Amino acid sequence: MSENSCSGIKLYSDVCTTQVRWLWYPFIALGKLTLLQGDPGDGKSTMMLNLIAAISNGGTTPDGQAFGRPHRVIYQCSEDGVEDTIKPRLESCGANCGNVAFIDEETHGGLTLDDERIRQSIASFRPWLVVIDPVQAYVGNDADLQVAGRARKLMHRLGIWASTYDCAIVLIGHLNKKEGSKNIYRSLGSIDVVAAARSVLQVERDEEDEDIRIVRQIKNSLAPVGDEIRYEIRPGSGFKWLVSSTSSCAVHVPDRNAIPQFETKQDKAVFLIKKYLTDGDMRSKEIFMRLHDEGIGRRTAQMAKQEMGVQSYRTRQEWYWTLGQKQNTE
Repeated sequence: MSENSCSGIKLYSDVCTTQVRWLWYPFIALGKLTLLQGDPGDGKSTMMLNLIAAISNGGTTPDGQAFGRPHRVIYQCSEDGVEDTIKPRLESCGANCGNVAFIDEETHGGLTLDDERIRQSIASFRPWLVVIDPVQAYVGNDADLQVAGRARKLMHRLGIWASTYDCAIVLIGHLNKKEGSKNIYRSLGSIDVVAAARSVLQVERDEEDEDIRIVRQIKNSLAPVGDEIRYEIRPGSGFKWLVSSTSSCAVHVPDRNAIPQFETKQDKAVFLIKKYLTDGDMRSKEIFMRLHDEGIGRRTAQMAKQEMGVQSYRTRQEWYWTLGQKQNTE
C-alpha cells in the first residue's frame, strides 16, 4: 500500500473526468442538490408537481427538453394530506402516480433530512428526482438550518445520497423576510444551505400581473445561469407554463447518455455499472453481457464492482447487483 493511500491522499491524475448529467439543463442536475425557494403561496409546489407529472410520463421540460422514458419520483410533502390533496393534485397535473412515491410518515413517524429511511427509500425505489417540500418541515428544529455546522452536515449528507444514487434532490424552501437583502441571502437558514446547492431557483410574482410567476436562477455552480422561467396560476384556467422565445431550449444541452473518454477499462466499467444500476437492481448476467459489448471482460467488471462497493444477492436462481444494502455472497 502506498504512502498516499495510507494518508487518504488521491492524485487528480487518478480521477476519471465525467460530464455533469442533467434532469433539466441548466436548472436541475442529476446527482446534485437544487434549492427552489420563494414566498409562501407563490406556487412553488404547483410548479414542481407539474414537472413531476412530465417526468413520471416521460414527457418534456417546459422548454422542450425530452425526459425520454418515464422516470420515478419521490415527492415528500408534510403540509398537505396525501389522500385529499396531494394525490388529487398529482392526478389533475396528469402524473402517472404509479411512478410517484412517498415515505409514509403516519406509519413510521416524522422524518428529518438526515433520516436513514430517506436513503433507504432512494436506494430501493431508484427515483430520478427526490423533492422535499418544504425543507423547513424536515429539520429537527428551526435552529438546525440556522447553525452553520449543523446545516453543513445536513446538506453534505443529502449531497452524498444524491451523488451515490445518481438522482436529483430538490429542496423547496420559504424565503426569510429580509426584504432589503440580496436574493441569495433571503434563503431561510444558514448561508451553508445555499452554498451546498449547485443550483438555486427563486420564485417571484410578476409586478404587472400577480397571477404570473417568474423563476430566476440566482445561482448555478455547474453551467451558465439559465433564462427566466415563467408560469401562470389563474383562478379560472389554473396552471400553465409560459415559455419565451429566448428560453434555454436554444442553448446546447449536454447529452444525458454521452459516455466520456476513460484512461482505463476499469474506469469505464465503474461509470457503466453505476449507470446500469441507477434505475434499479440488475441481473449480474445482464451486466456482464452489456459490459462485454463495451469491450470489458469479466475480470475487469469484478474489479470495478469491488472498487464501487456494489453488493450482490440471489433470488430464484438469479444473481443480482445492487447499490443498496443486500448481503454480498456471490
